[in-house]
Amino acid sequence: MAETGEDEQLEPFGRVRLDRIYGGWASGHHLNPRLLASELAATIATCAPLNQGIQTLHASVVCGGRSDRTIPITYGALAEFFDAASAGRPSLTIQTISGPVPAANVLIWRKWIERLVDEATTRTEIAAGFAQPANDSGTLSLAMNGAAAINHVPPLPHLSGSAPVILKAQQAQLRREGEKSAAEQLDAEQAARRRSDQDVVELCAQLAYKDAQITQLRDDAEQDRRALSQAIRQQQEDSDLIISMEERLEDVMALAECLRADSEVSPPEFRLAFECWRTITRDGTHNPAGAGGRGVHGLVEDWLKDNGYKLNKEATERLCAVVSWRKRGAGAIRSK
Repeated sequence: MAETGEDEQLEPFGRVRLDRIYGGWASGHHLNPRLLASELAATIATCAPLNQGIQTLHASVVCGGRSDRTIPITYGALAEFFDAASAGRPSLTIQTISGPVPAANVLIWRKWIERLVDEATTRTEIAAGFAQPANDSGTLSLAMNGAAAINHVPPLPHLSGSAPVILKAQQAQLRREGEKSAAEQLDAEQAARRRSDQDVVELCAQLAYKDAQITQLRDDAEQDRRALSQAIRQQQEDSDLIISMEERLEDVMALAECLRADSEVSPPEFRLAFECWRTITRDGTHNPAGAGGRGVHGLVEDWLKDNGYKLNKEATERLCAVVSWRKRGAGAIRSK
């Protein structure tokens, strides 16, 4: 239990001990651990110069529970470590500038080594594709003394995934994938551009339709405004007419009250004059004293005679003065 706690303390989150990487491949990877170790060593050797130190973030030596940044691990030393493991003899130490260090005291950033393992796996699979046609067992038939002799051609040796030809093939494959991805991206962008252009056309059409609607609404609003203004003017005119009629009605009502016979303030001579005026003017629709007609005085005297009224001269003169609608001094119009 104490050892487990020490291991957990030595392996912080995201780190793995160097001596545990090879053993984990037996159950965690589809390639043979020895083959994978060989390919990983070759891959590490192509990452940087062999004497270049690996960043302590990726690989560091732990002493006393703390990372010692003064003891760098080179790419060459890490490649040699996995190359030794490919022979089936995993080393217990790794070389540093300070001498050999136990592999159990070296922590590797898990994501970094996993990326290298993935790269080595990809290279191995590409190399396997290249080697498959060449490594197929072939036979060669020779005719000797009338009998056919079959000679088996031995398979070619293992082709490393980090061999120059494999790296060139991988670069070509990456280039093709990049070109394919670029073409697909271009097609997607062109399709998106076409959709965008179509959206612009549709939006322009919608905008034109909305503009037409707005114009129609403005025209309708202007017609409604004019109709409302006309209605307000007509209402004002009707109101003015009602007021005028009410004012005239007041005069009519006062006149009717003045002419009411049972009213104690109704003047009798005024009632008589009004009765005479209604008769000779036909309720104000006829002017008997017009051009070529008779004078008002004679018309009044005839009306008095026809209706049996006998007035003295002064009363007759007063009645004529009240009934007369001609201006003083205009002269009387004589009857023919």
